[in-house]
Amino acid sequence: MLPTRKSPRPHLDDPYLKKLRYTEPTVCPKCGIVYIDKRWQYRPRFSPPADTKYRKCPACRKIEDHYAMGLVFLSGDFIPEHEEEITHLIQNQGRQSFRRNPLDRLMSMVKVKDGYRIETTTEHLALTLGRALYHAYGGELEYRFSEDQKVVRVYWHRDQAKERR
Repeated sequence: MLPTRKSPRPHLDDPYLKKLRYTEPTVCPKCGIVYIDKRWQYRPRFSPPADTKYRKCPACRKIEDHYAMGLVFLSGDFIPEHEEEITHLIQNQGRQSFRRNPLDRLMSMVKVKDGYRIETTTEHLALTLGRALYHAYGGELEYRFSEDQKVVRVYWHRDQAKERR
């Protein structure tokens, strides 16, 4: 069952989106996304004009500073048998989210003793990963929003189904 969702606190802002003002166009030298029309966009065929500025985008800065805004924890004995499928699902969701909003990024996916710990640059991507896992495999899903920071923790757990006799 999908958990009832408490929304993230609207008064909490992403500190990486407020610190810098960007001139248009600005290109991130690390990932190549473009700041144009007052937002960061993925434009693979963008030809930068001569007056283009180059500055790191907020997502690349978060990755560099290791500032995760979404944490996803996967656990359960279902994972070892379906590890490849699960990692492909996570990577595909990361790619789809990047195309929609290039500031949504997977920062890391680390295997821990009972599953995986995934870090994302945005709350939205962490929530998306949790929902995708739940819809694909069922299990238990829980969201925990921080009261004083713009961070979400998503917990997904699934054990193998018992064989019927």
